[in-house]
Amino acid sequence: MTSEGGDRAIRLASIVAIDMAGFSSLSERDQKRAARHVEALRARIEAIAAAHEGRVFNTAGDGFMLEFSSAGSALGAIQDVLDKRPKGEPDIRVGAHVGDVVVTATNDLLGHGVNVAARLQALAAPNSALVSSEFRSMARNSPSAVFMSRGRQPLNNIEQKVQTFAILSHEARRKRLMGRIGLGVGVAAAAAGLAFLSPMAIDFLAKQEFLRPQAAAAPEAGAKTDAGAAPSAEKAAADAATPPAAPGPGDVFKDCDACPEMVILPAGQFQMGAPAGERGSSDVERPVRTIRIAPIAVSKYEITYEQYDACASAGGCNGFYPPERGGGRGRRPVVGVAWRDAQAYVTWLNAATQGPAYRLLSEAEWEYAARAGTTTAYSVGDAITRQQAVFQSRLTDPVGSYAANAFGLHDMHGNAAEWVEDCYNSNYSGLPTHGGPVTSGQCSLRLYRGGAYSDGPSVLRSANRRRASMTIRDGTIGFRVAREMN
Repeated sequence: MTSEGGDRAIRLASIVAIDMAGFSSLSERDQKRAARHVEALRARIEAIAAAHEGRVFNTAGDGFMLEFSSAGSALGAIQDVLDKRPKGEPDIRVGAHVGDVVVTATNDLLGHGVNVAARLQALAAPNSALVSSEFRSMARNSPSAVFMSRGRQPLNNIEQKVQTFAILSHEARRKRLMGRIGLGVGVAAAAAGLAFLSPMAIDFLAKQEFLRPQAAAAPEAGAKTDAGAAPSAEKAAADAATPPAAPGPGDVFKDCDACPEMVILPAGQFQMGAPAGERGSSDVERPVRTIRIAPIAVSKYEITYEQYDACASAGGCNGFYPPERGGGRGRRPVVGVAWRDAQAYVTWLNAATQGPAYRLLSEAEWEYAARAGTTTAYSVGDAITRQQAVFQSRLTDPVGSYAANAFGLHDMHGNAAEWVEDCYNSNYSGLPTHGGPVTSGQCSLRLYRGGAYSDGPSVLRSANRRRASMTIRDGTIGFRVAREMN
C-alpha cells in the first residue's frame, strides 16, 4: 500500500536492521581491522538482500537498514545472514518489523516501522534475530523457520510494549532438537526404571508414609485395613508416568474465555484449484496443484462481532469497532474489516494467550479446510442450496446456523467472505507445495475466499478466489483464524 502525504509517500514495508555486537570495543583495539569487518559484512548483506528482493537503504557505521518486498523475503534473508556466517566474522544482531514507513525524496525510509526494527535489533542476543509479532504473523511460509516467544518487551522511546519473537539460527535449532531428543531419552529411561523398581519402591514409600493421604486418620481398633493400598499406589505411579493423550483431529478447544473455538484438522494432501470443466471457474484457479497440509487448528466459526469487540474493548484492534450491517452484532460474523484489521486481531489474540500460535489461514489451508476431503465444487456436492448456506441475501446469519462440513467447520461457504494471508498472484504456477502462504507478488492486494451472504452460488465454490486492497473495509468480508499445532 502506498499513500501520498504532501511530497512524502507512506507505504507498508518489511524492515530489517543489522549491526555488529561489540563494534565499539573492536574499533578501539584495531580500527583498520574493524573497518575491514564492516566492509566484508556490508558486501555479504548487500548480496543477500539482492538475492531476496531487498535493498540496503541506509547505513551508519556498523549498522545497516534493509527493506524487502515481503516479510517472507525478509525472513529468507535473515536466515542466510544468521546461518551462512563466514569464519571469523564478529557477532551480529538482527531486528525486524513490518509497519508503515515514510519514503523521502532520496528513497530513504523513516518512521515508526524503521524505529521498531532498529530497537528490536538493539535488544537481540548476539547472532540471533528479534522480530515483532507483526513480522512473525506475515513471515510464516518458511518450513525451516523456528520462532520462540520472548514476551512483550519495552522498546526505547516506543510508548507501548511490543510482542517479540526470536528467530533461531540453524545451529540453535540443532541444539534445541538435540536437547529434546536427550529429554525424550531421559524420560523413557526414567519410566523404564520406575516400572522396574515399582514393586519394591512403592512398598518402601508406603512404609515411609509418602504415599498415604496427608489428612488420613489412624484406623480405629479392629477396623479392616485396605489390602489393595499397594496395588492402588502402583497404579497411581504408572498413571503419573504415562503422559496424557495429545489432542487429535476433530478435537475442539479454546485457549481463553474470549478466544474462538478451534477444531483440529488432520494433516493431508489435496488437489488445490478448479478443473477446467468446473462451472463458474476461471484460469485464476488453475493449474490444479497437489498441496500438503500440516496439522492445524481452524476456528470452528467465522470471527464474530462479539469476539472482535472484545479485542477492541481490551485495547487491541486499534480501538476499531466495525459498524454492524443490520441484524445486530453478537454472534453474527464481523464484516467491514480490512486485512490489516484481521492482522490486528491476530496480534491481540497472541498477546492474550501469551503465544505465537494464531494467524490467518494461508489460501491453501483455507481451501483444504473448505473442501474437507471432497473434490466437488462445494463441500456438499456440485450444487448448493439455501438450506446449506446463506447467500443471495441482504444480511448475514448468526454463525453456526447451517450444518458443519466433514471437518466440523461452519460457514465455509457464504455468510462472510474470509481474508487469507496470501499476496495476490494471477494463477497457481508458483504456489508452494507445503501449504504456506504466497508472500510475493502483488502484496498490496490480498485474497479472500468463500463467498458472502450477498453473492451468487458460483462465488461460494471451494476453489473460488477474489482479491482486494489490504486496506479496504468491505461490508461483506470478515475472517477466521488458524492456530499452529507444532
